[in-house]
Amino acid sequence: MLLLLLTIGSAAQLPVLTRTESLPAPVVHAHSFELLANSRYSVHSGFDGTLPVQVLANVLWAMSRVPYSGAYREFYVATADNVYRYDPDTRTLSIHLAGDHRYNSGSAYEIGVATPRHEDAGMSIQAGLLAAIAFWTDTGEVVCCPMKWATDYANSNWQPAHPILMVNVLGRAPARGVDSTLVAISSDSSLPAPLVNGIDTFEILLAELAPDSQFTGIPPSLETVSQLLWAAYGVTPHRTSNNRQGLTVPSAIAGYFLTGKIYLVTGDGVSRYWNRLPPGNNLATRDHRLEPLLSGDWRPALLSASNRIPSTAPLYLIICVDDTSTYRTMQEAGFAVFNLLMQTRALGINGYATMPLTLTERSAVRNALMLPANEFPVAVFAAGEAATGIRERSGGENVLRIVRAQPAVRRGSLRIEYLLRRAGLVRAEVFDLAGRPVKVLLEQQQSAGYHSLVWDGTDSHHQPVRRGTYLITLTTGNVTVRHKVTWSR
Repeated sequence: MLLLLLTIGSAAQLPVLTRTESLPAPVVHAHSFELLANSRYSVHSGFDGTLPVQVLANVLWAMSRVPYSGAYREFYVATADNVYRYDPDTRTLSIHLAGDHRYNSGSAYEIGVATPRHEDAGMSIQAGLLAAIAFWTDTGEVVCCPMKWATDYANSNWQPAHPILMVNVLGRAPARGVDSTLVAISSDSSLPAPLVNGIDTFEILLAELAPDSQFTGIPPSLETVSQLLWAAYGVTPHRTSNNRQGLTVPSAIAGYFLTGKIYLVTGDGVSRYWNRLPPGNNLATRDHRLEPLLSGDWRPALLSASNRIPSTAPLYLIICVDDTSTYRTMQEAGFAVFNLLMQTRALGINGYATMPLTLTERSAVRNALMLPANEFPVAVFAAGEAATGIRERSGGENVLRIVRAQPAVRRGSLRIEYLLRRAGLVRAEVFDLAGRPVKVLLEQQQSAGYHSLVWDGTDSHHQPVRRGTYLITLTTGNVTVRHKVTWSR
């Protein structure tokens, strides 16, 4: 897969497409998947129809990179001149219908996806949304919004070969740009705070996206669990026009139809994920917590519900809806599944979605986990350490990396969070600046994913250290990373 390094400032304003034409290769931006998910929000109107063709190229490439389960998937593009069909294999646009057939006369591009299943449409739409806002700077201008009205218009006016399930409308308009503000804070400390700015850029992760159902079964860290739940359906800084707290995925009329309907199944039990304060139905609030429901290992019961669910994963996320007949819920499930696929790739672990579920499987999963009778499981997402190994990245720094730690401590303790992309023995140790060992903090086998450790400012004899600067080292295999901290309490 050819990817080019480019920024929005250098994206050329290519001529308006008027014939069959090849699009440029996708370009790579600096933003991580997590930062884009934390920053995304929809802009519904006020478009200026001038965007570089490179934006269109990236969005269509992203939408076509997503796996799908249906018999077909077609992409249509409406511009001011024509409606085009997009060929993902050749990155080519061919005229499908001459003339201006846009729903919004101010839009630059309107991209419709035709596929039999709303879950698949949701995955493609979410990929396109994040690909578009990857062009944002601190004051982004590439805006977009999936629109049902535009979808109805496209089905009536674009003459698609198959029904279009959703249209993403893109244009230029003022936007606040990328936002690394963390708002997903647990009210009961049941989940650690997620990372909202990751390491790998969105396009690099998407180019490497490959669902894999082979797992080792090694239990993930709580930090990894927290990251997956936030990516799927966590709160973000944006507030909607109807004063609801935004999420990592869009939602029709900000209905947030998966609220309280995502379940975590591990060897320890079954829990419900909440992104709202108790009791959970106030969509203006924000939270990041787990509600324990059942204790013990319910994974065998889940696996008995369907032989298509990977059997060796250490954790499963069950995505439920209250209505399987509407695009609003089913596409939202697809949004969440795409984010989970991207987040597992970013963590260096495997992810696999069993989706769609048959009517029999839905009932069996619900009964196996004793889920509410008015909720219908539509996807089972398995995640865990890769049994087949990870795709190696160049450079040892990608195997182990410190992702969050404060540079100075005046009181309390130091918390260091790090990403381990390959399971192995991890040793963490404190040294003074003369290189003398102060304390071993950790030496244990760990799974791939996010982890954390805490230093309370004492030495190996449990005595407080003197004020000064210390070096924390983390080592796995032949890779060592370091963090310098000033202790001044």
